[in-house]
This record gives sequence, structure tokens and C-alpha cells, in this order.
Amino acid sequence: MLDPNDRFLTCRGILRWHYGHRSPEFDGPPRRHYSLHYTYRNGDQMYVASKVRKERGRVPFHRQFAILRALGDGDPQSVVRPPVRPRRGGRDWVTGLGNRWFVRSYTEHDQSPDWLSLSLVRDAARKLATVHRTSSTMDADVLRTPAHNLRVYDWPLLDVLGQSDAVVTDMRTRDRIPRHIDMVSAGLGRLRAERRSLDLGPEGLTHHDLRTENILVRDGEVVEIVDWDRAHWDVQWYDVTLAGLHLANQRPGAPRWDLTDVFLDAYRAESGTGLSADALAWLFRFTAIRNLAVSRSPDKWARLLPRVEERWGDGGLAFVNDFVAEDQVAPDLNVTAEDGGTVGAVTVG
Repeated sequence: MLDPNDRFLTCRGILRWHYGHRSPEFDGPPRRHYSLHYTYRNGDQMYVASKVRKERGRVPFHRQFAILRALGDGDPQSVVRPPVRPRRGGRDWVTGLGNRWFVRSYTEHDQSPDWLSLSLVRDAARKLATVHRTSSTMDADVLRTPAHNLRVYDWPLLDVLGQSDAVVTDMRTRDRIPRHIDMVSAGLGRLRAERRSLDLGPEGLTHHDLRTENILVRDGEVVEIVDWDRAHWDVQWYDVTLAGLHLANQRPGAPRWDLTDVFLDAYRAESGTGLSADALAWLFRFTAIRNLAVSRSPDKWARLLPRVEERWGDGGLAFVNDFVAEDQVAPDLNVTAEDGGTVGAVTVG
């Protein structure tokens, strides 16, 4: 008989009933990466069981799993892993009153990858391009989610740009500081005016939260991209500029734009797509403004925005400095899961 105080009691029951994993050996207590994640061994295989909160306005769970299946099933070279199938068929997850559970195979990975390594940066860019290319065969209906069902946090590019008033209202409801609200309002206004003549490249599947914490690395190579809970149809180069900014921001005081440039060049070569200089500059500025609006680490983006405007703006640095000076921005907080996560947020080990 199980001890009623066993912290794994609920998890054990789900593993036994839904997945047929009757004798899991847990690797210590669960780890929190926005959600709870239990690493365990069943037989000779390692798995991760994730407990995630139900939240309105997220990409629907069935769409998230459809994307994972389409990208990962049957391709041993894929860097996207599908969830473990249940024992008796049916849904890939278990629904509780306030949360959902699902299981995926555990990917062995390095705890502290060297993201200053140019070879690793290039590999990540090539793997992203491969995922984007693979997704071109997916049914677009799987990727398209009606914007009115999504919270602002998950809106695609055109909705953020076309409904900037709603973005600003959302910031106010979350008690964001007035200086940041003014920066976003003015920035989106400028970007909307400049958007009309720009070609932002192909649309398709986007990860929408591509940062180093969501890229698992082993022996200097990318082995898995996780945390696909925000994935949907959008401008694919948004993934590229977002990853480029996260790479540069590893040294906040002196951004590593050389890492950004290496990532851009490798993605461009592997994908066979590219943007004009004006379109690329616009997308970098949009990415910084958008994340200032929605990120749980706004101070980081407020500090990075002047650097982005300095490198990719056209006289826009004065616009930024009207609202914020570097010495007015608080230091970054150590936020492990900056923007949350649902499916696949399992960088635990």
C-alpha cells in the first residue's frame, strides 16, 4: 500500500493507469521549470512526467501535440520529440481539475552548454532551419489558432502590430510601469508605419520562444528543441531574430552581436531564405519591442532595446532615450523560466 504522504502518489497513479509504467524509479524530487517535472526510470528507459497548469488563452493542447507528432514521429534525426503514447490509446495527456499531465522520453543533455561556441551557434541555426523546412508539409489548419482565443502573450506578429491598443491595455492590466508602456506604444506605432513595404519572408511553423534554455545540447551539438507550447503559424524569421537577441544578451553589458551574425548566416545558408537589410532591421526592432510588452523579464528587454536601436534602428535611438536611460533600468532578475512553458519545458536532469 502506498504511503498517502508520498509526494509521487498522484504521479505514480497516472503513470500506472495511463502509460503502463508500473514501477517507476524517480530521480529525486520533481523540478520546477514553470511547471513540475518528474524524471524517472521505467525498465531501461528514462522519462519525464510533466504536470502543467490549465490556462486560458494558450495554444490548445491538442494542437501542441499534433505539432509535436508531425515533427517528431518516425524521424530519428528530428530534434523534436513526440510525447509518449498512452498504453490503451486515446489522448496523449491526462486532464485533472486544474492541470494536465503528459510523459515524454528523457533526453540526456549537458547542464551548462557553451553558447559562446560558434560551432554550437551554427548547429542550432541549422537545426532550426531544418524544423522550419520540415513543417512546410504540415496542414496549415493545425498551426493556425484564432487570435481571439489567444492571450496577447501568444499573438502572432500581425495581430500584435494591428492591435497595439490591446497590447498596451494588456500591459496596464498587468501593472507594467508607465515608461515601458509608453515605449511599447510609441515603438509599435513607428513599426506599423514602416511595415507596409517590407517582405518579412516565409510564414509557417514558429516556435515563438526560442532561447538557449529551450535548446538541449550534448557534446557541443543540439539534440532537442523543447517547449513547443507557443508554436503556431507566423513569420518564421521571427524565431531567428528572437534567438539572435537571446544569444547576444548572454553578455548584457556588451551584447555579443557576433553570435547573432553567426546564427543569421547559418540559418540563411541552411534555409535558403533571406531578408533585405531593412526587413531584418525592422524585425529585430519588432522582436525587442514585442518582448518588452509580453515578457516576464521586461527589465532585460528595456535594457536591450537601446542596443537594438543603436545597431538596427534608423535614428530610433533618440526615440528610445526619450523614455529610458540605461541607469534607470533595474538589473535583470534571475528568472529560470522567463516566458513560461507547457509542452516540452523539461530542461531538467
